[in-house]
Amino acid sequence: MKKQSGFTLIELMISFVIGLIIIAATISIYTITVRSSSDTVKSARLNHDLESAMMLMVNDIRRAGYWGGAIADSDSSKNPFVTGNANIQIPSASCILYTYDANDSGSLTRGNQADDVDANEYYGFKLDGNTINMRLTGTTTADCANGTWEENIYGTDIKITTLNFTTAYKCLDGSADPPASFNSTCAVAVPAGTLPGHKIVESRRIIITLTGELADDPKVKKTLTSTVKVRNDRIFIQP
Repeated sequence: MKKQSGFTLIELMISFVIGLIIIAATISIYTITVRSSSDTVKSARLNHDLESAMMLMVNDIRRAGYWGGAIADSDSSKNPFVTGNANIQIPSASCILYTYDANDSGSLTRGNQADDVDANEYYGFKLDGNTINMRLTGTTTADCANGTWEENIYGTDIKITTLNFTTAYKCLDGSADPPASFNSTCAVAVPAGTLPGHKIVESRRIIITLTGELADDPKVKKTLTSTVKVRNDRIFIQP
């Protein structure tokens, strides 16, 4: 009669422990992979939503000051979209207001600029709580509470924690020969030494800083910064 042999209890326990270690390692690797993939998806979603909001602001602000009446031989210093409260306004760091000739009405009545700026041509963006709102209509007041605003222009998946607008203007004395350059904000103060009657050209840049996080995961955050070169310079005559 042959003697039968098998695994001892100790060998079975060791095999069981090794099997558990292998299963635990497999589960751990799977969990890490899933978590990493989830973080990547969340980060991509945040990037997409923030970049969409930024591009909307950049593309619209770039149009500020457009006037349909600015054709050959027209006087650009009479552009009603860069005059007074129709000009770019930043009443607070998180709000910008501006206008442009959306319906091109200025090209129809170039000799009369009084009716060029319509109520639905007052635009802007502002931070309201944790959302960005876009102004659809307004009046001549430089007031971020004024007008009709569309709320939450990018959806509800992200929370905006920072929205800042700052200016970086450059002024040129277009009547000087050669033109004199001034590094100051023309909208606030005309460059020192500019003579009365000179034509001042104001080149305008708006710097936008935007920070947001996922509404369902505040640990996923991102900050974007863009500089907008406003295509339409502000031109005025020094009093």
